[in-house]
Amino acid sequence: MLVAKPVSVPWEAAGSLAGPGITAWEVLNKLKIAQGETLLVHAAAGGVGTFAVQLAVARGARVIGTASESHHEQLRSLGAEPVTYGEGLVDRVRAIAPQGVDAVLDASGRGEIPDSIELAGGPARVLTLVAFDAADTGIQVHMSAPGENGAQALRDILNLMEKGRLRVPIWRTFPLAEAAGALQVSQAGHLGGKIVLLPA
Repeated sequence: MLVAKPVSVPWEAAGSLAGPGITAWEVLNKLKIAQGETLLVHAAAGGVGTFAVQLAVARGARVIGTASESHHEQLRSLGAEPVTYGEGLVDRVRAIAPQGVDAVLDASGRGEIPDSIELAGGPARVLTLVAFDAADTGIQVHMSAPGENGAQALRDILNLMEKGRLRVPIWRTFPLAEAAGALQVSQAGHLGGKIVLLPA
């Protein structure tokens, strides 16, 4: 699982990509996202979501991402078309994708599974990272432990970062001595990117 860090990639970015980055890479492979397809990502501004959006765009897919309005501009900067989550989601997605979507990644667990199945035309290409209680609907459920292809995922992500086609939004850094404070900030949610602990 060891991969050399390119000189052009800052340490705080490199240290932030393994967990969510590998997960996003693996689920896009599970969903078989291909060029020209439309992917709907729930919680697109979150940890896994920001990687999934950029990796899917790099594959040539169209990405629609759900998020609160405060994150819409961020999603646009990553290449996604943002929509607000919540009641009326199906209508908002169909307003920009009348035929629905090819696949859905649920990283939010806010109850969008029925809407996701409807928009994808069935459960086969709907995958959740969090809604484990929806497994009986026929959707895919992904466990987050990195698989055997983790090193390849990291190489692909770092290659895109070197080319300027993928970035890791860093919201704030904390020295290791302030880890407790960083955790409190993290638990408050609605951040503009990753929180990174620095060794000094």
